[in-house]
Amino acid sequence: MNLSDLRFPRELETEGTAETIRRVLLFHTVKLLPESDFVVSRVEIKNPLKIALGQARLRGRIRCGFEAIAGKLESERKGIAGVRGRSDTPYGNRISRLLLFSNDGAGRLYRHIEQILKIHSSRLLGCLLNISSGAFGRLIMGKDCKIKIILVEHKDDVCNILRALAVVPDKPEE
Repeated sequence: MNLSDLRFPRELETEGTAETIRRVLLFHTVKLLPESDFVVSRVEIKNPLKIALGQARLRGRIRCGFEAIAGKLESERKGIAGVRGRSDTPYGNRISRLLLFSNDGAGRLYRHIEQILKIHSSRLLGCLLNISSGAFGRLIMGKDCKIKIILVEHKDDVCNILRALAVVPDKPEE
């Protein structure tokens, strides 16, 4: 995944925050797997990101679970391909979905994540969060549970979460 070539939602490009977000994403990248050259951004969990994730959850725009996520993305891919096949209108490839995952997944999970990110690279951005699945579960669900992966499904919440990555806090986090 070439992070420097990402096309962000038009809203972020228009308001001028896309370049700042791009720099934040490029600041700390890691190989998803030691044996792979596939890199993703590693993101720290700060208060603006916590708030944006909470708002997305309250709006019902977060999907949990690898199979549910993979099924949803494949269904959307087929739908987009069908629309493109019936229309002469050109479609731009822009990020419209976020795949966020914890830092304590097994190699098998990360191999599956890499496959999904490659298949849907024209519209899906993946980030490794610096958070355990237990803490991620508490953050997303507000109770003790483990969540290793989520999909943010709506463009507005994708924009809000990406904006939250670019916020520099006024005071240190507690």
